[in-house]
Amino acid sequence: MPATVASMSGVIKDAWTSQTILQQFYNENPVLEKIKRITGTMIGLQAQVPIHKTRSGGYTSANAAGGSLNPAGQQGVDQALYTLIYHWFQVALETGALNQTGGSSQAIVSAKDLEIQGSIDDMSRQCSRQLVGNGDGLIAKCAVTTASTTLALDPAGLGFDAIVRGHLYIGQVIDIGSAADSDSVATGVTIVDVGESATTPTLTLSSAVTAAVTDFVSIANPNSTTAPNPELNGFRNIAGSNGSLGGINPATAGNGYWRPALVDSTTTTFSLAMALNLQRSVFQKSGKYSGTVFTSAKQQQKFYELLQNQVRWSGDNGMGAGGVGGLVGLTWNGMGINVLPDIYDKEWYYITLDDLVRITGTWTEPKWVSDIEGSGGSLRWNQGTTSFSEGVVFPFQVGAQRRRTHAAATNLTAA
Repeated sequence: MPATVASMSGVIKDAWTSQTILQQFYNENPVLEKIKRITGTMIGLQAQVPIHKTRSGGYTSANAAGGSLNPAGQQGVDQALYTLIYHWFQVALETGALNQTGGSSQAIVSAKDLEIQGSIDDMSRQCSRQLVGNGDGLIAKCAVTTASTTLALDPAGLGFDAIVRGHLYIGQVIDIGSAADSDSVATGVTIVDVGESATTPTLTLSSAVTAAVTDFVSIANPNSTTAPNPELNGFRNIAGSNGSLGGINPATAGNGYWRPALVDSTTTTFSLAMALNLQRSVFQKSGKYSGTVFTSAKQQQKFYELLQNQVRWSGDNGMGAGGVGGLVGLTWNGMGINVLPDIYDKEWYYITLDDLVRITGTWTEPKWVSDIEGSGGSLRWNQGTTSFSEGVVFPFQVGAQRRRTHAAATNLTAA
């Protein structure tokens, strides 16, 4: 009887097909890189952003006969207040993982390198999610779920968008609750599977929950029994909302200046007219045409389809389509369209980056906890255990010094 692979399986030495390990998820951070180019402002307790909100009312025009002048006015000023957000990520490794992968020729990557570099990447991905979000820590809205480990999410409430973009993923620890009480339904449950359906998105959880349409999913917050995680201000609440920002509420009398130039929540179909309206609104209120477009892959596709329909061919040679990236990609007002996977399908933002502020403390980049401690090294022994740990912290916040140089379309839902 001839020898087979099966009969030799006990003595065959397996070989890796590659010496690299490829990620199965999106892990680039272009929006974070753009924000980090904004000069940081170091703060003490908080960042106070000075705002010139109104002109003086003391102007009068008169003819040669003269007369009384309007009473002297004053320039209106205000301040927005921003506080730092501390982004933390922990790493833990067993002694065996360090010993048996660090210099092994059979290991593609050492456990130490994988976990430490992965922690930095994962933390920056969380920051990227927040930078295009709305700052409230609520990632997805729930659908009705009764005593089940399968949590239904509202497809119109960003549930599918959060799953398909990796904002909710297997192994993540979450809270479930109302907007006012983030863990009123469940505290610290783990996602064990995701249902990536555009119409019926779901999360499979480590324990059963009962949720309502008024509940939301957020990352677990061990520091509060009510409020969701404090998160970065993002495009959705800076440019895509007329709500409060930096402690200033535009709905309060006298604060109308603190609104984006235009928040279009009614247009459902992308059009050039819609995009031009956003740009025109910013120009009318600021005199600036210097905004940068940030949008989703879906709206980039819609933009491309509109332009492609207008192409006039001189012949059949060299015809092509799909040129939406790189140096031959789409532009708006001479600048490239920034297409970010983290931005949800229905959103198109016109952002003036010069009017954003980046708030930092002494540390302007991610910092190893062992360096803060002053002990050196990249792992510390957990005394009384067989494991080692490390952490990375990145304190920063994003705010605006003007809102009327930003605009957004937030409800582009048409297929």
